[in-house]
Amino acid sequence: MKNLIWILVCFLGGILMIIGSACGSALFYGYLANIVSSYISSEFMPLVYAILTVLEYISFYGGYFVIVGVILILINQIRLGKIIIMIATSFGMLGLVFYVCMWILGLPSITVSPAVQTILDQIYSLFTYNSGFAFTGTILAVLGRYGIKRPKKVEKQVST
Repeated sequence: MKNLIWILVCFLGGILMIIGSACGSALFYGYLANIVSSYISSEFMPLVYAILTVLEYISFYGGYFVIVGVILILINQIRLGKIIIMIATSFGMLGLVFYVCMWILGLPSITVSPAVQTILDQIYSLFTYNSGFAFTGTILAVLGRYGIKRPKKVEKQVST
């Protein structure tokens, strides 16, 4: 099984995410819902809220859903497993990217307007950084997810 190493990397990432208490934030999805609500008609908002709620739960229990994704991959539901792992790690990766951006903006030579800084601080407060295990687990799960490949279908040769 060619994917075994990547599956183990994903599984280890899920375990580290659980140990590090890597979890998404309900406030972030509420923030997204407020942004989206002005662009979508009211008749579609229940659907949007339902989708955001599902994404919120998958993201909130990130490490557990990475393990669920690994189990799905092991039972040959590779595409579904990879999608679940992607959703489960998305909040952690977004937090990591935002954390790096805030670090860069914190350099003495870079200044932003107070209004922009206030918005950035509000978004920054939505992310929690409990430990290095959470970041390490997220990165391992993402690497493992991209390392897992679907097996190529072998064409049967018809003998005549």
